[in-house]
Amino acid sequence: MNKYLKIIGPGLLVAATGVGAGDLATSALAGSHIGLTAISAIVIGGIIKYFLNEGIARWQFHTSTTLLDGALLSFGKAITWMFLIYLIIWSYTVAVALISASGASFYAILPIFENPRVGKIIYGIALSLLGYGLVKVGGFKVFEHVMSAAVVLMVLAVFYSVFQLDFSESKEYSVVPSSEDISWYLAVLGGVGGTVTVLCYGYWVIESQRDLSKMTQTRIDLGISYFITVLLGVSMVLIGTRIQVSGGGSGLLINLSNQLDQEAGLVTGWVFRIGAFAAIFSSLLGVWQSVPYLFIDVMKPIRKDLNELLFYQRYLLAIAVIPLTGLYFGFTSMQKAYALSGALFTPMLTLALLILGFTSKSFKNSWLSVVFLVLILFFFVGLLVMAS
Repeated sequence: MNKYLKIIGPGLLVAATGVGAGDLATSALAGSHIGLTAISAIVIGGIIKYFLNEGIARWQFHTSTTLLDGALLSFGKAITWMFLIYLIIWSYTVAVALISASGASFYAILPIFENPRVGKIIYGIALSLLGYGLVKVGGFKVFEHVMSAAVVLMVLAVFYSVFQLDFSESKEYSVVPSSEDISWYLAVLGGVGGTVTVLCYGYWVIESQRDLSKMTQTRIDLGISYFITVLLGVSMVLIGTRIQVSGGGSGLLINLSNQLDQEAGLVTGWVFRIGAFAAIFSSLLGVWQSVPYLFIDVMKPIRKDLNELLFYQRYLLAIAVIPLTGLYFGFTSMQKAYALSGALFTPMLTLALLILGFTSKSFKNSWLSVVFLVLILFFFVGLLVMAS
């Protein structure tokens, strides 16, 4: 087991963290709204995220710094402060959504409380603190094994659910989205494989003690990760074309599991519930473990005497506890808007890789990488023009 985790471990962490309630829900909703057209968005999104993460790994191996660390040092303190504000807001809103979704999805499995909202809150608090404990006490090895098990569970559950449905009457397939479909297309494209959490792959590579000599292994690792991510996204689109879904985030997934009870039987519905919980909780665990690293990199240009371990533990505690306040305000999932913001984050990351490739002395993009990064930018500009 440890032998295989050394090869594909960081990639599995990317898959487990990147596929959460919002991504599953967005893919299913897109399947209901624009049909199989969403499949091309998932495939293209997976390819784009693969090449961006490959660029992040190359930067790290050549410079011995994370991409975020290098970008903030190159772009100045104004960008650093802007990203710090963005990261804090993003951390709070995403943490609230993950805690709420984890609590709701676990309540769907074990509804022992009479009031669903009370059950969601109690379970959400318990799961957030469980995630905190696993990261703080268990360390990277425990984290890696739990996340790997979650990937296996969600893959088996989603695939099983797909094979239990009848797709004899499917919506017509079109690779190119219409102008009416473009917002959903962008939402799916941005949500594939996560948004800000794409930056976290570099920290997991550090934990796995890789260097430039393991670049081929890293490419294989990332290929497996995004292959799994694309298959999950395509499967959720297929489910969405067969079953009309409604709601948001974990609520949508619960409604979907209830409809699967009727369409494919109770076993399928319960298998899907377990897989959905595995997907959501693994995303929570991945964010708890990795986002404090982002906070440290943002704080480095601001605090020269930074105690990294102390700041990591403080941000880990903050992200696990402070967002609990959001559970009482009835946060409504905004999975489409969140995924659209991810579609904007992707070209920003692409632009950063391009600029650093031209300005850094120790890191250069190959001509093929430059061409591909430019194509990604043109692709997103074209989609945004169509959406306007």
